[in-house]
Order: sequence, then C-alpha cells, then structure tokens
Amino acid sequence: MAKIPYSRVVNVTLTRTDAFPSRRGFGVPLFLTRVAKTGKVDATHRTKVYGSIDEVAADWDTTDEFYQAATFAFAQNPRPIQIKVGYYSPTPVAPAETFDAAALTAQLNLIEDADNGWYWLTIDKGLRDVPAIDGLISWTESRRKMAIIDSNDPLLQNPSNTTNVAARHKGTVERTAVFYHTDEDIYGAFALAALLGTFNFDNSQSNYTGKYKRLRGVPPVNLPSSAIQAISGFVPQLGQSGPAGHMANVQIDIGDKIFVVEGSTLTANVFIDEIHVTDWIIARTEEEVLGIYLNNNAVPFDDGGMELLASAPRIVMGLADRAGLIAIDLDPETGEYAPNYTVDVPSAFDVPASQRVARVAPNIPVTFRYRGAVHYSTINYTMNF
Repeated sequence: MAKIPYSRVVNVTLTRTDAFPSRRGFGVPLFLTRVAKTGKVDATHRTKVYGSIDEVAADWDTTDEFYQAATFAFAQNPRPIQIKVGYYSPTPVAPAETFDAAALTAQLNLIEDADNGWYWLTIDKGLRDVPAIDGLISWTESRRKMAIIDSNDPLLQNPSNTTNVAARHKGTVERTAVFYHTDEDIYGAFALAALLGTFNFDNSQSNYTGKYKRLRGVPPVNLPSSAIQAISGFVPQLGQSGPAGHMANVQIDIGDKIFVVEGSTLTANVFIDEIHVTDWIIARTEEEVLGIYLNNNAVPFDDGGMELLASAPRIVMGLADRAGLIAIDLDPETGEYAPNYTVDVPSAFDVPASQRVARVAPNIPVTFRYRGAVHYSTINYTMNF
C-alpha cells in the first residue's frame, strides 16, 4: 500500500545556525627566546606550545634558558594549561650595529604573523634592561596583549632615576608590567604571567588582583621598605605615585607570608587585571555581535533589530557578572541594590535617515562599575575607660 509523504500536510525544515566565531583565549603566555632549536623552534618554526615540563624537556636541555623559565611557569598553583616559546633572531639589522628596538619590533611581527594564539608576552635574559626592549613595549601597547618583563636593574631602587626601563615608560603605557628581582636567574615575569593566565573570566567567580599572589619558586627580595616603595611607587594610604617610584612589581615578605606587590602596569593605579578584563569584554562583545550578523538573514533596522543587537552586550555583561567582575552596590537613595549594569537600547529613530540609509546602527551605551580589589585598608580603634 502506498504511503503519502508528510509533506502533503506539513513542511518541516531545520537549519543549523553554527556560524559562530571562535572565542579568543587570554591564558597562554609566550616566552621570547633567542635560542633556536632546528626544526622545532627557529626562524621557520616561530613558536611551539607545551603542556608540561616533560614536553619542554623533550626539546630543551636543562641548561637552556627556556627550560629554566618553564620550570617557574609550571611551578605555579594553579598550573597553566599551556605555555609557548617564540623565537626571535638577535641579529642586528643594517644600518644598526646592535640589535635595536626596530629589529625587535620586526621580529615580533614575524612571530605574530606565524602564531597569534597567545596573550601574555615575556622575555629572556638577552632582552632584560637593554634599549631594544623599548620596541617590545611600544609594540605591545598597540595590540590587545599584555607584556610582563623581568628587570634586574638596581636603578629601580632609586625613585629619582630616569634611565631604568620602568622609569622610561611609567605613566605612558598600560599594557606593560615590570617584575623586579635582584637575582638574574629568577623568571618572575614568566611565573606571574603563567599564574594570571589561569584566571578565565568565562568561569564563575574568576575575578582576581595580581597583588597578594604568591609566585612559587620566586624568593622575596631582601630589600628595605624604602627600596620596595621606589620599585613599586606605592605609598601607604595614598596608592601609587610617579614621584615615589617606578610602578614595577616585586615579591616581598610580610609577616612570613610571601606575595607580589602591586600587580600594576607602568601607569600609576592602573592594574594588570583591569587591562585583562577590558580586553576580555571587548573580545567577547565583538564575537557575540558578529555571531548575530552571521546567524540572521538580516538584522532589521527597527526597534526589534536594536533589541537583537543589544542582546550581545547583555550576554557579555551576564558573563561578567557571573565572573565577579561587576560591582554589587546599594542605591544611596533607596538603600536597595542598584542594577549591576544597564544597557540603554536606542530607538531606530534615534539616528537621522541618512545614517539609516548607510545601515549604521546607533550607539548602544552599556554602563557598569568594575568591581576591582582592595589593596590597602586602615582600621582605627578607640579604647574607652
């Protein structure tokens, strides 16, 4: 007996909408090395990823600088899932007689072109406290990345010095942090980058501050408070100050507890976590909006279309709230909790017809207060009799 198809009474289709952009990661630190391993990490193979110290040992000798740096990275708790090494050629480029900032910038461009799947950037000893490092700092500032660089320059202990790497750039850049140590065999910057890279804002309660984090394997510096203030620029009760110091990071010992201060970039009171959060919010919003465009036949230029576009920042703010990045405040007038964030959805008629013809949507303002962290507190007791 013949069976009539369902299409005689109903037409059902299912379209898979899987055209979503891949999510960018913010956890992988890259260590720059001038040492090549032929066929593994060299001018042809610019980067390589490693998931354990055993994998590093398969390519590198224990005397190699990258192996030694990797031991600091994998010693952290929690341990990074992956680290990368990137090769740069230290050969001077004519007419320069030495490897300079321009030559380093060119090498960074080659590494980026070969592999852009990393966020944190750190350096080997060949780049510590040399003029060429200025090229890395300016290169990083123009990208959505963070550089944490080691320094062993004792001039960081002098608050009035103007020639050390931190002094040359403090107050002018926000994407570079300096980690200071008196021992040149310490890789504190790679340890800090590896540790901070484990904080994934896509996860619940993943907010952090770089201050008070202990870097395993990194001993505290044996320096007095005056030197620590000169290095970090932190003045108790006031915060960081340019005249007071250099906004660098250092591991210290207070109360037999070892931890990092101040978790900052080279701009006073601008902290590593703030830049990290900013980059994550921008990236996730870009990805959500592109996903909307890719998975709809059209985003209509009407109020419904504006609501559809506004769903992107709402999703990102929801993730940020879940991660603990958004402050929870009380309304001073009502005493009730204020909205954690606001998304002001414009009307399609908030823009002139000429802009609608050009198919350029109006701005969608999003407002929230970053939760941040407390780095210093004062407690006053009054004893009565």
